[in-house]
Amino acid sequence: QHIKNTDHAYRGKLYLRRHYVVPEPYVWDTSFTVDIKQMDDEHVGLFNVVREMEANPGDKGTWDKLMNLYLEHFAHEEDLFTQIKDQKHDIADHRNRHLGLMKTIKGAVLPITKEITQFIKNWLAQHIKNTDFTYKGKMPKLYAVP
Repeated sequence: QHIKNTDHAYRGKLYLRRHYVVPEPYVWDTSFTVDIKQMDDEHVGLFNVVREMEANPGDKGTWDKLMNLYLEHFAHEEDLFTQIKDQKHDIADHRNRHLGLMKTIKGAVLPITKEITQFIKNWLAQHIKNTDFTYKGKMPKLYAVP
């Protein structure tokens, strides 16, 4: 017997998050653009530092550089959220995703394992396309001061 589903709270939410292919080689491409030059440039740097870490898993300087770049990027991105006018971007959820990554990787020990590297690669690829894309086109246009 078929039981009719009357719980529609999930409606429209089943496909909000998709799983995207992690690029190999791990290089930023235009499929990751959020149309904000600063954010796109920083995302390129995040991809680059992950590759650098993968090539030097035992180097503390590279690990510190990765952690600092991610923290700086998250701070810059979260500052941009204050410019979104439509109130549809869930700033708290977005920030919690940033915090979740940092809490997960902050206890990593050198040398950084392939599992940690793969986790970061996957996290960034999914985060940009599933979460950062939600602010795409919502920032006010910035004009140069004459």
